[in-house]
Amino acid sequence: MSSSPLTPPTTQEVHVWQWDLDACGSDFDRYWEMLSAQEHERAGNFRFELHRCRYVTGRGKLRQILGRYAGLPARAVALEYGPEGKPICTSQPTGWTICFNLSHSENTAALAVSSGFEVGIDVEHIRPIEESMPLQVFSAREREQFDAFPASERQTVFFETWARKEACLKALGTGFILPPEHFEFDLAVHGDTIPRFVGGEAAEASHWCIRALSPSPTCAGAVAARHSGWSIVDMN
Repeated sequence: MSSSPLTPPTTQEVHVWQWDLDACGSDFDRYWEMLSAQEHERAGNFRFELHRCRYVTGRGKLRQILGRYAGLPARAVALEYGPEGKPICTSQPTGWTICFNLSHSENTAALAVSSGFEVGIDVEHIRPIEESMPLQVFSAREREQFDAFPASERQTVFFETWARKEACLKALGTGFILPPEHFEFDLAVHGDTIPRFVGGEAAEASHWCIRALSPSPTCAGAVAARHSGWSIVDMN
């Protein structure tokens, strides 16, 4: 057991860790040894070696970081899954409750850690927009606003909004089983924001806080929680 666990975030902080999955590839064997039998099985199901390596380094790094908070070896960190598949850390330290969420897109990984309140994080590599994608993400009002943007701005706005919504849904632990209009944003607002409506309610939206995350110039990101007044602490 580690003799000096990491200092936990306060109730007004979210610790954010970011790393390059491909750059960690040289430590593959070490990360492999950190994984559970279930994770080994899942890793073996990947068709492509690149995706398998990214999965192993992502899960290994996750376990390593959570172990530093809990004062445990990475292999000893116990992870379970909620009803909709959101990972939960059941190896809790004394005096506070680890809540976390992990996201990755291509080689970029990001982890949010909070104390006692659920958090969601999402990163999205900016790429060409498929024709059907806006319909999956936007409410009718957001789609109308999106269509009014100049073509040169739509790609950035789309992935910024996608990351916000995914982070919010991950904070709830539901994923995209809720309709796209459940979290509705003013697309003209960039950076940190709150939703315009949540489930059609402005009052519920006021309880939420979304912080912008910029992993790289080619990547959009967001951290979300139904908890006000918190700020991101960059742990890199």
